[in-house]
Order: sequence, then structure tokens, then C-alpha cells
Amino acid sequence: MHLKQYLTIEQQQYLLTLCREVYLASPMWTPTTKRGNKYSYQNTSCGKYGWISDQKGYYYSQINPVSNKPFPEIPSFINNLAINVAKLVGFENYVPETCLINYYQKAGKLGLHQDNSEKNLTAPIISISLGDDAVFLLGTKKYSDSPQEILLQSGDIFILHGDTRMAYHGIKRIIPTSDLLKNGGRLNLTIRQVY
Repeated sequence: MHLKQYLTIEQQQYLLTLCREVYLASPMWTPTTKRGNKYSYQNTSCGKYGWISDQKGYYYSQINPVSNKPFPEIPSFINNLAINVAKLVGFENYVPETCLINYYQKAGKLGLHQDNSEKNLTAPIISISLGDDAVFLLGTKKYSDSPQEILLQSGDIFILHGDTRMAYHGIKRIIPTSDLLKNGGRLNLTIRQVY
């Protein structure tokens, strides 16, 4: 489900303030693949768990690998927003356990992948876009199927649920369009129920 321009400018600015508070408590880092290759974005998390990608693979941890401290709590505004959005797709008992925050600069992108590190593979994944536009790729459960391109703009919320929960997806490119972020770029907040 694509909720276009779901968030007002004021809500987007408030979310940006909350993200900055998370950075201060939970510094960003550049994740790597198992082979040690760096991704073209930076990330951090808040919530009970944070998503990690390194030479051990993809997994959830309660400790930020940069600060070696627990991740901060999900801000109540983000937590409540996710719970309310999950109800729109019929998920009444959604429990946000992590909010992954990815920062993409102009050259940022993310290859096709499935979100399959969670123990709960039925709870929806809620994605919030802030800043520059992104060309989002949404495929099917088969990697070989050609994905469709969807333009995500600041204030949009995209929900992977039901048949699309395990769909391959990614970011093809970033399109500089917004001055929401002081130095440009795009923030993507992905809220998940891990267990």
C-alpha cells in the first residue's frame, strides 16, 4: 500500500528532529556485506533491536556496533504512527520493535532484496520517506521477476504486507528534489515487528 503525501510538512520536520535525536544517542555507520563490501548508505536504529549487516551476515542486535550501547527507544510519535498505519492493512496488534533509519546521499542505492531477517514474517513492514525522491523497485517473491518502479516522495508511507511482505525490493536511484534535509539526501525509516 502506497500512502502518498500522508505526512504534512510539519510532521516531516518533526520526524527529522526525532531522527537527529536518535543519531546523537545511536551514531550512524556504513553497513557491509558478508564479503566486506560497503553499502552506499549509512544507517542506525532505535527500538529494542537494531538491524545489522556485517561479515557475520544479517541479524538483529540490541547493541549499536559504533557506540557499544543499547539502541534508544522508538520515539512515541513514530511508534504510534506505525501502529495506526498497520491498522490500515488489517494488522490490529502491531508491535513496533525496531525502526531502521537509512540515509542515502545522491549516489545512494540498494539492490533487490527480501526482508527476511525477522522471526515474524507476517507483520507488515512500514517505510517512511523523508527528503529527496527515490525510485523504489518492487518485485515479487521471485528474484528473477522484473520489478516495477515506484516514485517515493517526502511524506510518503509505503507498506509491505500480505502478498508483498516477502517481495524483492530496492532503491534504484535518488532524485534530488527536496530541501527538507539541510545537506540534501533521503532518509528512510523502516519500522518492523521482529518477533
